[in-house]
Amino acid sequence: MPVSLRAFAAEALQMKRIRYADLRRLERDVLPFRITSRDDAEILLSLDGSVVRSDRAWAGYLVPAVASFVIWGLEPAGRIDHAKAVWLLAAVATARRKIASAIIRKILREAPQIDDAVRMSARPSGRVSRRGAQTTTELLPQPGQRCLPA
Repeated sequence: MPVSLRAFAAEALQMKRIRYADLRRLERDVLPFRITSRDDAEILLSLDGSVVRSDRAWAGYLVPAVASFVIWGLEPAGRIDHAKAVWLLAAVATARRKIASAIIRKILREAPQIDDAVRMSARPSGRVSRRGAQTTTELLPQPGQRCLPA
């Protein structure tokens, strides 16, 4: 009997961690093909922000899975428009900041088309990381800041 994503998340929350075996079960039994809905993505991102510990392979699964879903699984496919960007910022706000930043960087790098308005609002503020590349953390809402318009 297949395990639902909600049941998987509830179990991980109860244990307060995601082990390597949990991740393999997620890939094999719960989401064997890919993330297929906004609800799936939101559950996984919220789970990331709620567990105390996760296997190091978790980020390697979550970042490309969410980025691929945002780019190709949501309409308009292959394009990041304003509506998609607003949803994404609200969804990644529930994940750990490191994961959220990695997802946004991957999307900015791999999306074939990003609307100019989104690209302009996604421009980093100019802070420079230790490696010399501009950071994307300014894309994320600050604590207490709303993602969606009031």
